[in-house]
Amino acid sequence: MAGIGYCARSGGPISCIEYYIRNDYHMAPDLIYEPLSLSHTDELATLLLNEQVYRHLGGSPPSVEQHRVSIAHAVAGPPADHSNEIWINYVVRDATVGHIVGRLEATIHAPVAEVAFLYGPAYWGRGYATWGLLWLHELLFSHPTQLQLWATTVPANKSCQALLRRCGYAPVAIASAPHLLSYDPGDLIFRGPCAAA
Repeated sequence: MAGIGYCARSGGPISCIEYYIRNDYHMAPDLIYEPLSLSHTDELATLLLNEQVYRHLGGSPPSVEQHRVSIAHAVAGPPADHSNEIWINYVVRDATVGHIVGRLEATIHAPVAEVAFLYGPAYWGRGYATWGLLWLHELLFSHPTQLQLWATTVPANKSCQALLRRCGYAPVAIASAPHLLSYDPGDLIFRGPCAAA
């Protein structure tokens, strides 16, 4: 995908992925992005259903059955009463070992695109989330509508906030944000980079 964005760290219009490669911010891991399917359910449960992951989300892990229902719901896509939405769901796989390392999500209700990501603890701090989010940016920048990227997070999730800032997001007040489906009272709101004209 050849989307071009304004990368806050680069100071101008440039592919965010290109910027990070130029500056050797992380050596890009060999990642495969697969559309979410029911076949990923069990591996994602093993990876993500633990207290360490959900401590950063401000809650407790769902049950295995709740997880299965959630994955099936995501794979099915928006229901009829959400026909104005596009749901994008991918798993991220490390090609060198073959394991799923995390998930990427975006909900488009144009011109807004809300992004989210979730990775297994064994893969934190290794560049997977940074490169995954930048890849998701490139995908969203290829959308025919010029999208505004947004993300929400709980105040305690400092690592998520740091990652968002690395990828060109900046915190904004709720009064400056559009209606966000992922927002819960007390969340922090971040606006992301925009595709260049």
